[in-house]
Amino acid sequence: MKKLLGIVVLVFFWPNILAAKILNIENQILLEVPSSHEYIEYDNEEVRESIEEVTDLIEGLEIKMFLVGPSKYVEFEKAILDGEDIMENKYVKSIMKKAEKKRFKDEVQQSKWLISEAKKIMKKEKIDFITYALVSNQSLTKLALEDEGDEVSDMITELETMNNFELKEKTKEIRKQLTLLAGNNKSILINEGMTINLNKFKISKNDYGKLFLKSNGKMIWIMGPIKLDIMLNLFVAENNDSAYLFLSACYVNCSKFNSNFDKMLKPIISKNTKVQKITNNISDSGDLTEQLKALNELYKSGALTKEEFTKAKNKLLN
Repeated sequence: MKKLLGIVVLVFFWPNILAAKILNIENQILLEVPSSHEYIEYDNEEVRESIEEVTDLIEGLEIKMFLVGPSKYVEFEKAILDGEDIMENKYVKSIMKKAEKKRFKDEVQQSKWLISEAKKIMKKEKIDFITYALVSNQSLTKLALEDEGDEVSDMITELETMNNFELKEKTKEIRKQLTLLAGNNKSILINEGMTINLNKFKISKNDYGKLFLKSNGKMIWIMGPIKLDIMLNLFVAENNDSAYLFLSACYVNCSKFNSNFDKMLKPIISKNTKVQKITNNISDSGDLTEQLKALNELYKSGALTKEEFTKAKNKLLN
C-alpha cells in the first residue's frame, strides 16, 4: 500500500497557479510562467551521474538540468531529493488516513481510488504543469559535429542543410519511422508499459535559421494496476550557442496546457523581437545613465546577447 501510494504521490503532487511572471534561470533561460512557479537545479548524485554519462562522451560538454513548477511542488521534490520521508508529507498523510477506512477488493480498485484522490487534491489546489529543462553549453550543430557517425547526430547535420519546405517533408518521414512499430503514424511504443500518442510533431527553422523541434501529445503509462494519462509538450532548440530541451507534463486542468507551454517559451522563441522592442523603449526614455543601466541589466539577465548589447549600446551613445 505505501509503495503504491508513494508512486502515485510522486507522479501527481503539484500545487496552485496564479498570474504570470518572467523566471530567469541562472541568468540564461527566460521563461514566462505563473507567479507561483519557481525552479531548482538537479544536483543530486544520481542525476549528476546520469548527465556525466553523456557529457563524458564529448569534450567540453556541460549539461544542467532544472525543475520548473509551482513553488510547493518544487519544495516537496527538493525535500525528497534531500532525503526526507515522503510518507511524512501532509497530503500523503491525508490520503493514508482515508485509505485506512477503505476496504479494497483488489489492487486495481485500490490504484483507481488513489489516483482519484490525488487528482482531487490537484484540482482543489488549482494545479498546472511542471517542466523539466536541460541546457547545454554547446549548440545542436556543434554537438552533431562532435559526435559524427552517431545516427541522431548525422540526422541533425542533414536537417541543418534543409530549408523549411524540405524539413516539412523530412518531418513526415521521421514521424513515420518513429511510429513504425504501431503502424498508425501516431503512436510511439516506448516499452510494454509506455506509449506516446503524438498530436503535433514539427521540425523546422525559425526566422534566424535555427533548427527546432516542437511536439505535443499524450503519454499512456501503465505501472502494474496503475494507468496514467499524461499530457506532454516538448520543445528542443538552440540559441546563443546553447542547446535547450523543455519537457512539460500536465495531469489535470489541462485545457490550456498547450497555450500555457507556448506562452512559457515566448521569451526564448521571440527573444530577438522582444529585445528590439525593449531597446527601442529604452532609447526613447530620458536620462542616458539610466538607459545604459537598464540595458546592462538586460545583458546581465541573459535577455540580450553580447552582440545585441553592443549594438543597442552604440545606438544609445550615438
